[in-house]
Formats: sequence, C-alpha cells, structure tokens
Amino acid sequence: MDEVKKVPFYWEFGEETVSLEIGMYANTGRLHIEIITHTKDGPEPFAAMTVNLPAYSLEPGQAFISGDISKDLLRFIRENKLGKVLPYKVHSGFGTYSVVSFDLNKLKEFDPKGVAEFKKAWNISDKKPVRKKNREIER
Repeated sequence: MDEVKKVPFYWEFGEETVSLEIGMYANTGRLHIEIITHTKDGPEPFAAMTVNLPAYSLEPGQAFISGDISKDLLRFIRENKLGKVLPYKVHSGFGTYSVVSFDLNKLKEFDPKGVAEFKKAWNISDKKPVRKKNREIER
C-alpha cells in the first residue's frame, strides 16, 4: 500500500498533520476536497476544504473554499501551492466564499485515485497543451 502524503496544517488551535482526499459532490460533480487529520489513533476527517454552492458556475477544478476556517485554508493552499486564489468572492446565505482554481497535478500528489476519477468524470486529459506558432496542440 502506498504511503499517503501528509503535510502540516496550521490553525488557531495549533498544528495538525493532514492528508487530502479528492472527490466530487453528488449533485454537481464539482471538486470536493476533504482534509484528513492523522493522530496516534489513526486518520479521521478534520474539515471539508470546499463547499458546494450550486447556484454559481465554476470551471472544472475550481472550488469554493469553506467559510468556517477559510483564512487558514487559503494559507494552506498557498503554502502547498495547491492552486491559485481567484480575485473575487461569492456570497451565499450569510457567508462569503473565496474561489480557488486548483492545480489537479498538485492534488494528485495527495490522492492519485481521487484526481483520476475526477478527471475522468470531467473528461480532462492528462496531456499538456503545447504552444506552436500561436496554436495549441495536445501531445
């Protein structure tokens, strides 16, 4: 069995050792990222990094960041180079949510199977576009 990639997560109550599980929300197919903490008693769910807001449009690989500990989550995303925080927020109910365009290749380091299933569901190729004389061609 492959070792799960674990990294530190810092928040107001200290430091956690965490890994990520990648999935999809059932009703929208959007990216869902669950943070798993690892303690002496084993792994257990810590927090959802993303939240599902079906009223708003997103590109595949983009997600709304959970508002509960969003400051800590956004710092974690930047520190681990997991994606780019987009320059706008959305409002839903009483909350305001940041939007992140995640780097699926970085997320793959944490959960290769989850990212592969997400890419398959969205028909996202692993091939990288190559620029050639002002045209994009897939390898």
